[in-house]
Amino acid sequence: MEEPLRGAVRWYLGRREEQATPFYCDPERIGAFAVAPDELAAGTDAAVFRLFVTLSMYQALRDVVIARQQRSLPRMSMCIVADVAFLKQSISQHQCPTLSSVETFEENCDVTKTRERVDCGQCPGVACHVKDATIVFNRMGDMGKLPTSAWLRLWKGGGVRTLLKRVCQDEPSPTKRAALLVEHFADVHRVGRKLATMFVSALSTPALAPGLTPWFPAVDGNELVVVDTNVARAVDALHEPGALRTYDARERWVREQATKIDLRECRPDLPCYSPRLVQEALYAFCSKSNRVARGDACSARTTPCSGCAPVLCPFAAAMEGADGVAS
Repeated sequence: MEEPLRGAVRWYLGRREEQATPFYCDPERIGAFAVAPDELAAGTDAAVFRLFVTLSMYQALRDVVIARQQRSLPRMSMCIVADVAFLKQSISQHQCPTLSSVETFEENCDVTKTRERVDCGQCPGVACHVKDATIVFNRMGDMGKLPTSAWLRLWKGGGVRTLLKRVCQDEPSPTKRAALLVEHFADVHRVGRKLATMFVSALSTPALAPGLTPWFPAVDGNELVVVDTNVARAVDALHEPGALRTYDARERWVREQATKIDLRECRPDLPCYSPRLVQEALYAFCSKSNRVARGDACSARTTPCSGCAPVLCPFAAAMEGADGVAS
């Protein structure tokens, strides 16, 4: 199945749109959640925190649904969940005993959402930023804990810059540094491995967002792989029958296939080996909404043209109803 995969990679890398501003820097796509490109390029704590929360919202629902929600929210709602200065002030001014440490907070904060009612048992009836965040996210009750967990775990006391410096001192390999950072960010409440990988790679894989990856080359995200629904379906459609269908197995398969594809044959400015770009090609290729947005002529056809058929047909099962989370 190497040729269909190569075809998807060529399709993805040949699109001019891939050089455009990433969605997380585009106010037209995500409203007030968009990160200013100059601030992201500088790697400021504020920009990195906003990016982290913005990307962490892309879970369980289709990316177009989350993007529409982000566009619809006023700037104040964004500040409640994604403005690091606002969050710091809110935490410092509140008397809730659960805010004393990340361990106490994650174990004892019991904010819940029941239909339209948001409250907690620790400080019932008292307004707080966690309850406000729960209302903004409008998802499961404890997702409102995510920004505070991120602050207490990673941004408090020197911020992510301190973490980045420590990881770079302890680990000489830029690719292993990326993997270590994923582990740290995955520990934030309601984040996990997939979203943490998406976040770290956004800051350390230049081909995904040229000029907007401040952690590269100290941290190299090219070997990271985000396994979302689209990618999982694509891998399952291409690898041998009976292969394991776990996150680790699918990630390993993408890495193995990436060793067989020299990306410089598609574009000389790319690294020869990048599982992250191969994975991104699978994500983009197997999402119908992405293909429509990119103006792909065969996305609306019942039967693909003769030029696309050899590439599209092996992905047919993977593309049926697929429309995963942005990566």
